Amino acid sequence: MSTQISTQIRVLECRVCEEVFTVDGAKVPRLLHCGHTVCHSCLLRLRPCVSDQEFLLCPFDRQPTAIKEDGIYSLKKNFALIELLERLEESTCNKNKALERERSHSTQSCDEDEKHIAVLYCTVCTTHLCDACDVITHSTKTLTKHRRVPLSEKPREKPKCPTHNIHIAEFTCTQEGCNSALMCYLCRDYGRHSTHKHSLVETEAENIRVSIITAMQKMTQFMESMRDTAHRIEIVVQELEGWAIEDAKLRVNQHFEELRSLLAEQEKAAIACVDAETRERLCTLRELQENLTSTRSQVAGVCIQWESLLGSEDWKLLSSAREVAEVLTSLEQQQQQYAQLGPDLLTPESSIPIIFSRDNRVHIGTKIEMRVVILGLDGAGKTSILFAMRDMALGSPPIPTIGFNVESLEYKNLVFALWDVGGQHKLRPLWKHYYHNTQAVVFVVDASDRARFEEAQKELAKIVSERELKDALLLIYANKQDVPGCASVEELTEILSLQKFCCGRAWHIEGSSPLTDASSLVQGLDWLTQQLGANEAPYTNNNVT
Repeated sequence: MSTQISTQIRVLECRVCEEVFTVDGAKVPRLLHCGHTVCHSCLLRLRPCVSDQEFLLCPFDRQPTAIKEDGIYSLKKNFALIELLERLEESTCNKNKALERERSHSTQSCDEDEKHIAVLYCTVCTTHLCDACDVITHSTKTLTKHRRVPLSEKPREKPKCPTHNIHIAEFTCTQEGCNSALMCYLCRDYGRHSTHKHSLVETEAENIRVSIITAMQKMTQFMESMRDTAHRIEIVVQELEGWAIEDAKLRVNQHFEELRSLLAEQEKAAIACVDAETRERLCTLRELQENLTSTRSQVAGVCIQWESLLGSEDWKLLSSAREVAEVLTSLEQQQQQYAQLGPDLLTPESSIPIIFSRDNRVHIGTKIEMRVVILGLDGAGKTSILFAMRDMALGSPPIPTIGFNVESLEYKNLVFALWDVGGQHKLRPLWKHYYHNTQAVVFVVDASDRARFEEAQKELAKIVSERELKDALLLIYANKQDVPGCASVEELTEILSLQKFCCGRAWHIEGSSPLTDASSLVQGLDWLTQQLGANEAPYTNNNVT
């Protein structure tokens, strides 16, 4: 306690009683009109002079200061001095706290008294001091100017030069391959390091500290990232152990239940189709059988009648010549009708040819009928592609399609119904009327007209987003590949953003030039055939051994 009293700053004291001012109480500083400051207790001891108005005389220059009915309390406090006192008290409190903190962490003994714990370090004397010894040893006018810092802020000792021990190593050699890192100014200027690169020890150490701090920040971020990842993994593990696995199994079960129900519906539809086809075929065959039996009976009766007529007299034959001619004419007509019967009726088989498409639809017969719509901007070459597929000649110059063209094309085991719809701007809203029951869309792009690529992309996006075409195949022809400067298939794929717009559906892009090479369309038809390809159900006759 005595140490704290002795360390108080004595300059802020009343010049009358020579006691230190306080923030409040009897020693609070008050201002006189002449500008001097006197403590409250000293002002109370001054005898006021009374004339017309009561006043006090300044103890220093005898200048009067009027006072009111409240007496000394009416004089203003010196708030600037009070603020300075508060700051000094706060700094003294902080200093005491810092000394207590240093005392609790310090293990260094005081150089003046080994029984004391050092909390301060004098940078001039290079001595370790406790707070009591600091007051005793540095109380003189000369030593009080020495800089004392807390022991934790003690400057680091500078290393000595390995070559010249009496000099401080202020520099470090940064030359690659030099093992001697520290050096003094003599080594730098005159020693073997005179031609090497060098830097101040503090600068190089600060650079290393910065790199370490940066590395630590990165490691901290890395650890935080790992912590967040581990936390997310823990949450996922808990969810997997809880509801996630069961939810996944439930969704799998629901998916396959939907597939089973869909397959059951497709099976019912296929069986109904086979039943309808079988009944129709049975009716046709039975009707044909009855007709053939009736005709055969009639022909047999005529033959018997004509045999009896051959042995009759000549005049009877002449009288029946007209009847014979009519019978012969009728017989020729029946023979022609019989010859026009198809091979499936002339040589019927008990097996029913059934073909399954990839969407599990049943087709009775050896061919599958598919509806294909050919769309694209006007002038893209849709009609040229249609005519090239049909090996038909195109008029010169080509005439824009007003409305639509429809052609049938047999290719392998498929029969395509090709609908070529006009691409003029006013006709495009009518495209949606051709979407019903469409299994494939052929979109034609003029690869040589780069100015209309954006317009083609917008129209293609509309087609892809159509609900009725969500299961339809998409074949894109990059047409007019024979024109110089046209966009390649790869370039057009990127420009039209096909990977983005056609995600989740079957699509294919193919280059074409029907005017110069009609065979370039075959690969697109092969892709359609492969996608729409069907498998023929094998026929097994269990009665055949």
